[in-house]
Amino acid sequence: MMNAERRRFPRVTLSTPVRGAVGDSSVYVLDASAGGMRVAHKAALPSPGDVCRVDLPSEIGPIRLDCEVVRTIVQNALYQSGLQIVAADRQSTERFRSLFASNDS
Repeated sequence: MMNAERRRFPRVTLSTPVRGAVGDSSVYVLDASAGGMRVAHKAALPSPGDVCRVDLPSEIGPIRLDCEVVRTIVQNALYQSGLQIVAADRQSTERFRSLFASNDS
């Protein structure tokens, strides 16, 4: 059985994970695309289907993204979650895209 690629946008693995936050919980962006990201975290995020706010610092200003939790797995005693961006202001969208574009390896 062949694995079909489900992503609509190319995914970029970041050379250095980017630290951010969901509420009081730290997250680390491992890879990203124009439509979402994969994050590692120690504390549980909301359940799949729920929406959370991801805050990422950047040299060009704060990035605030509302994301739907698509899936969460536990790997090496850490959670990894796939997040789909559902809403963001124009500046956050531009900053996020430049963040992962500059990390393209």
